[in-house]
Amino acid sequence: MPAVHYPFKKAAEKILNKADRPLTPKEIVEEALEEGLIKTEGATPDATMGAQLYVDIRNNAKSKFKKVGRGKFTLRRPTNASNSAEVIIDDQNNAVRENLREKLHAMDPSQFEVLVAELLEKLGYEKVKVTGRTGDKGIDVVATLTMGGITSVKTVVQVKRYKQGKNLSGAIIAQLRGSAEVDQRGLVITTSDFTKEGKKEASASNKMPVALVNGDMLLDLLFSHRIGVRRELMPVYEIDTDYFENAESEFNNVQVTGKKRGLWPLPGGQGAYLDTLYRLLDTVGTNNLTNAELLGWFLKEYEQVQSEKTALGYATVPRTIGLTTIVNGKVILTNEGKQAQATRNADFIYTVLAKNVLGVEEIMEFLKTAKEPQTESDVLAFLKDNLDIDWTTFAQVNFRLIWLVNLGKLKRVEGGYELQNSQPE
Repeated sequence: MPAVHYPFKKAAEKILNKADRPLTPKEIVEEALEEGLIKTEGATPDATMGAQLYVDIRNNAKSKFKKVGRGKFTLRRPTNASNSAEVIIDDQNNAVRENLREKLHAMDPSQFEVLVAELLEKLGYEKVKVTGRTGDKGIDVVATLTMGGITSVKTVVQVKRYKQGKNLSGAIIAQLRGSAEVDQRGLVITTSDFTKEGKKEASASNKMPVALVNGDMLLDLLFSHRIGVRRELMPVYEIDTDYFENAESEFNNVQVTGKKRGLWPLPGGQGAYLDTLYRLLDTVGTNNLTNAELLGWFLKEYEQVQSEKTALGYATVPRTIGLTTIVNGKVILTNEGKQAQATRNADFIYTVLAKNVLGVEEIMEFLKTAKEPQTESDVLAFLKDNLDIDWTTFAQVNFRLIWLVNLGKLKRVEGGYELQNSQPE
């Protein structure tokens, strides 16, 4: 009798039902493959599993799954894992989170504005001032965000302490724009959420940009910066599986390397990454360059590259992807680099990029599973929830998304990014 194979989420449910602790997508896939519950020919089953579980939890209020800590999943109903330290701690944190939500709703309105002002200061804003309740014209807080000591962004903030379910519409965004001055930017913070029309209005082109922070994001920020909560530290131990896997790998003389975390763009324009990459591969492939000479090439060929430090960042890009390496002080093409140079095949370069750079496969699976455009903020939230990263800006997410656009895998649309082959329903 042939084996019965299940969809990924159904297989995950069966594996998690008998697990004695929350599991990562990789662990779920390994168990499911070992038991013959799934059959996959894809190269990224871990990323597929993680994306499907994450999106199911995000989009389905009745999801059977819940996320515990970073990148681990369990079932909502009681299982063998219910008594694990991770689940107990997660349940406690979720209880505190909901209690904090209730406290926010019970606060005096002016006190809530002061709390938001304190949060903005923790986030790096300066000259934060609560305007007061009278004649504020929709502006509750004003602040200035200075970036790198180079430029300052004056920000007008409106806060709305609404109950869940009472989502803010585009009218709130329009009101804030009408109250702002020419050189200001907007920020709306609410304890509830925003309608689709409100989100669309906030990102409308040729209008003052307005950033949005909904209730869940607000709670995340308050937890991160310990405003209204305090953290109790208690030692919790677990087996370090990486230690034993690495020890075994060393014994078998197998080199173990993790994926690269930092990815840069290339000069020449946001739509010219591939053209610049091919020029770079041709230069490395036909010349016996040192790394210093390669930096000189960038400085000579691209007028926007003004310093060796910037050139060094660009020179590391093909090495990060896995197309070049340094041997005896010379920059040379790897076997993959030689193939990329010879074939000019964007799909092949994507395969190498996904193999060597953290988050690339996961982004593709996330957008595939989400089935609708996702913003940089959505992608960053997904990666932070599922990978061991602590990025505080959109830079690394942005670089990855633009690379995937250049490689023909994604396209920019109103509302964010989606798969290149996505078709409107």
